[in-house]
Order: sequence, then C-alpha cells, then structure tokens
Amino acid sequence: MSSQTLAGQERQRSRQACVPCRQRKRKCDGSLPCNTCSGYGYDCEYQDVAQQRSSKRRATSEGSLPQTKSVRLSTEPGDNPAVPSQQGILEPSKQRYVGRQSSVAFPLFVGLDVQAADPPRLHSFAYNAGIRREPECAVNFQVVNHVSWDTVKSLIEVYISTIHPVFKFLDGDRLYNQGDDHWHGKPQGSSFEAVISGVIGLASLFKGTLGQEIEMRIVRHAKDILEDYYVARSPSIEQVAAWILRTIYVRTTSRPHIAWLCSCTMMHLVEATGIQHEPGSIVLPGTGTSGSSSQQGYVKRIGQVAECLHVLIAYDYGRSVMDLSLHTQEPVCFSTPENDFTPQLCQLVQAMPVSNMTRDSVVGSQLLVLALEKVASIHVDHDFLMLVRTDLVFCLYRRLRLVNFRFQHEQLDQVIGSGMAALEAAHRLLDHGQPWWNVLGTVFQFVCVLLVIDTPVSLTKLPESTKVLEVIADRLNTHLANEALTTARKLIRASMDKKRKGLMCLERALGGGSELATDNSAYPSVLADAPFDPFSQPLQGPLIDLDFLLDMDLMH
Repeated sequence: MSSQTLAGQERQRSRQACVPCRQRKRKCDGSLPCNTCSGYGYDCEYQDVAQQRSSKRRATSEGSLPQTKSVRLSTEPGDNPAVPSQQGILEPSKQRYVGRQSSVAFPLFVGLDVQAADPPRLHSFAYNAGIRREPECAVNFQVVNHVSWDTVKSLIEVYISTIHPVFKFLDGDRLYNQGDDHWHGKPQGSSFEAVISGVIGLASLFKGTLGQEIEMRIVRHAKDILEDYYVARSPSIEQVAAWILRTIYVRTTSRPHIAWLCSCTMMHLVEATGIQHEPGSIVLPGTGTSGSSSQQGYVKRIGQVAECLHVLIAYDYGRSVMDLSLHTQEPVCFSTPENDFTPQLCQLVQAMPVSNMTRDSVVGSQLLVLALEKVASIHVDHDFLMLVRTDLVFCLYRRLRLVNFRFQHEQLDQVIGSGMAALEAAHRLLDHGQPWWNVLGTVFQFVCVLLVIDTPVSLTKLPESTKVLEVIADRLNTHLANEALTTARKLIRASMDKKRKGLMCLERALGGGSELATDNSAYPSVLADAPFDPFSQPLQGPLIDLDFLLDMDLMH
C-alpha cells in the first residue's frame, strides 16, 4: 500500500467528544451528529469545554460531585486535565477506594461499557477460590465494662488539653457525644471503640489516671479491633483516626521499628480510604453525599496529620517514606484557630524534601540545605513543636554529614540555635508533666550533635545541655533516661581523651615531654570522688568512635 493510502487510513482523533459518548465512554468522531449517536439513536450534543470546567467548579464548591444518570468515567482532555488518568472509584457505603485500573473495578466498567441495565457492583468477584469461609469478629472485650463514663469524660478533657492542640484531627464535640451514647446503651460500632480506646490510652499515659495495667489492656483492645479480620476488611475514616492514636502511643512508648510499622499501616489505610485524593479525581458509583464542609475538613485533616506523623517517624529512623502527595496540599485551617497548632506541624513537615531524602548528589545536598534553613526559620508556638522542629533540623544535619557537606557558620548556628530552644521547651514540658517522646531524645541528640560539630561555639553549649539532660533523667528516673545520660557522659569523656592525646602529641613535638610546659594547664587534675564535671572528669575506658555512635540506634 502507498504511503498516501496509509496516511488516509490513520485514525483521526476528535478534539472533543459529544455528551452521550462521554457518558458511555465511546469513541466519537467529532461530527454533528456523530456516527455513534446516529447508530444508537442518541441525541448528539456538545458542551463547551469552559462550560464543563465552570460547572465542575460550581459543583465542587457546593460540596458535591457532578452527577449523571451513569457513572462519569470520561478521560477526554476536557474533563480534568490535572488528574484524569489517576481517577479511582470510592464506594461510599464502605469508604473503600480502588484504582480504576484494578481487577475489582473492571467488572463495573465492563457493565457500563456494554450498557448493562444493572451493572455489577464494586466487588472483589472471584478474587480467590472461596474454599474457606471468612472468620467472624473475634473481639470480645468491651471498654464500657471496665472504665466508667465519668472517668472517660475526665480523660477526654486531658486529651483535648494536651494531645489535641498539636494533633487536632478529631471533632471534640462529636467525640464527647458519641462517647455519651456509647456508654448509655447506644453502641457506636467497633471502629469508634478503637478510637475512644486510643484516646483513653493516650490521656492515661499523660495523666496516669488508670494505672499501667488497665491502660495497656485498653490499648491492646484498640489494637485487637484494628487488626481483626472482620473489622479491617471494611476500612473507614474512623479506623484511620484510631491508627493515628495508636501510632502516637507506640511512638511514645515503644521501639522505632514498631512505630515505623504502625505508621506505614496507618498510611496504607489512608490510601485505602482515598483521603489523599481531591474530590474531582474520585468517581462515586451511583449517588452519594459528600457530607458537610466541616466534616470534609476533618477528613482531610486526618490525612494530613497521618502523613506528618509518618514522615516524622520515617525521617528520624532513616526508613522509607510513603509519599501520597498530601504534603503538597495546603494545611486545613478551621474557623476557630485558637489552640490549633496542627497547621504549624504541617508547615514543618511540608518543608522536608520527602521524595529526595535518599539522594546523595549535589542537587540533593542543596535541597537538604534549603530545607534545613526553612525548617529552622519556621515559627512555632507550642513546646512540643519546638522539639519537633529541632528533630527535623538534626535529621537534615545528619544526612548532610553523610555526603561530606561542608557546613557554613550560618548553618551550624541554625543547628545550635534550634537545639538551645529545644532545651527550654523540654524543661517546660517536663514541668507540665507531658512525657512527649522527644522530651528526652531531642536533648540527648543535641549533646551528640554538639560533640560532632566540635567548635568553640558548640562546646560552650555542652555544659548547659548536659545539665538539662541530667535534670530530665533525674525526673523521669527510667531505664532509657539513665541509659541516655550514661552514654552522653561516655561520649564526652571519649572526646576529652581524644583531645588530650592530641595535646600530648603537640607537646612531644615541642620537646616538652609528657608534662605541660607552661603554668596555664588546660586540664587541671581532679579528685576521683569529685562531682561529675564534663570538662574535668577522669578518663576511663577505650577511645570511642564518635561518628559511629552518633548514627547508632540506642533503642535496640
């Protein structure tokens, strides 16, 4: 065949499809009437592209998606140029989100394509052979039988006053009303039971009301609900909220690996419920309501808080980050901003280069430097967020050290300045009896950072930081606190030993022997039974590699 014939047989794609072809996802030749409408007897008409976008904006601002008699599945250029190929399906009854390319959604699309009168529902048809029945719910514990409503009310107040301001993702009034119904004969379901158990556990952790045994039993109860097969097969927004509460509790009381696993499960559930997607990129089978704007704000806030928590844990532990692009969205701000510091938390985390955290190129180093400067300059109004800001600065500092970045004095001043602000914040949180996870860890890491920076400016801050660490260890009097203080003292002594050996080498080079050649002794002798002084304590033990210990995980 000639090239002219081939060219004439090439498929000519129309620039715009008619309305019936859009609704039925059929090919349209762009004529009026088109061949498809002529063949099926449809009323062929075209809608202006600008008109379509305007109607979509109006529908979104009114709190609902544009609805037609059939599901909108069009991916023509005029629909949504930002995310047309990323559309997925959200089943309102189960709050279950699936990608439109999935095997679960395909039968529904086939039914719509063949114009079935009753298209298949969104269901996992033939997902397995079905040779075993699915287990029933195995959770028997009921929190209402072990904690009185009066106690729960007081614990909700503790939660609202301490944890809620920095992780504000629950509606306090709704939480109280649901709890009142749940304790007075109107059960609110297993997912709410997991949420209220998480609130009780965290409030008890900060207040010590229930005692450790009852508190841990209620926390395990929430875990049993969230990991139960029957409950987990129908994801919900309440389950995401319950996983956030559990992740905060685990981060405050357990090991980094367990906290990271919990945060990953939490993020997978965010993806499963479709919180990370904008309304315009979601298809709703049938008709459904999107809820009030206030409720939509809390749903979006849940996703943002979950990602902030996940990024904090992953960055600190050096693990991978699940990037659902929630950090690119503007933080949700409610109409009553008082005692709501969550937007500041989102601002801190959004400054972190999530997608480039493992890069070691020059470009990656520049991104880390810019992030360090930005995070250090963000103003926060809560002591816990001051510690979070310092933690993120230290995370960026450690990563830059790994690529042998040559720090400028201004950058080191930002690192030290963040650490000094954290000392005061940790002291205040301890005075208020709020045992956030970084009250101890941030101060300990600051001691390590000062030793590694090893400049006259950093070393002058070492006595004060060590003193605060001693106070915290004395007040907490826990194994981890005492272990951190002991390790910090060993690192300081090792640094002194290293400097003394260098000084001895310089003295031998001058021919002065092992004794000091001048009367201005840099290290006067001290008695063995004298109180600990980081600059005068006698040296014991072998030399420690500071760079190695700085990257150690002391929780293992």
